[in-house]
Amino acid sequence: MSTDLPGPERVLAPEARVRVRLNDGTAFGWSCTPEDLSVLALGWLVCEGVVRTPDEIEDLTEHDAEDGFAACLSVRLAPQALARWKPAPPGSGEFAVGPSALFAALGQEPGRRGPESPELRTLLKDRDRVAGWFREMFDRASIRSSVGGVHTGGLVVDGALAHVAEDVSRHHVVDRLAGSAFLDGTLGRDTIFLLSARISGAMAVKACRAGVGALVSRSVPTELAATVAGSHGLVLVGRARREVPHYYWPTGEAE
Repeated sequence: MSTDLPGPERVLAPEARVRVRLNDGTAFGWSCTPEDLSVLALGWLVCEGVVRTPDEIEDLTEHDAEDGFAACLSVRLAPQALARWKPAPPGSGEFAVGPSALFAALGQEPGRRGPESPELRTLLKDRDRVAGWFREMFDRASIRSSVGGVHTGGLVVDGALAHVAEDVSRHHVVDRLAGSAFLDGTLGRDTIFLLSARISGAMAVKACRAGVGALVSRSVPTELAATVAGSHGLVLVGRARREVPHYYWPTGEAE
């Protein structure tokens, strides 16, 4: 495609079609940033409630391009994990429309939730520290700094920024952060996900399934995200880089 700008061809954000095949059977595709795909796949399976422990992944292999897909992944799940796989109805996308479908997707079990961390509220109330996390996250975001056009996320563990994730899909940013934490063994109520984008209901469901303590965004959560989070013990923080952030605690009160 040509551009209306003079000089060298414009560099755009990387996006490609990726196919994932489970146990040599079910296949589905993503449109995503085609980097660190194994981390993305692991996180996606955790956030979909399919995988709960590392030993439930028997094999994960990346293959070359085929049939119009830029890359392909083969994932072999242990039987107990494969039994949790419930593909969405045809034509429904990731979830059917409406809050009832989101709650049905989450189920009665809130996922990997544990006792609320007493340190979490103190960390999130420290505006200078939160602002520092965001500055470091954006400084380390290589795609954002070079071409832009991607969403950015950060994994905060023990009060420090441990990983940075970038993707053209804001939902896949959550998956990538969960994948990094899953590999590190740091998923838990002390874990915080930073996000550059609005927090949707589906992103809140993913975070609940992963069992993290908080989603913190420079943007805002949706009403559905706040409902999901409040019902399942997830803390949300909106407008986190502003002087007066918006806090949504699990009990339902907002500040």
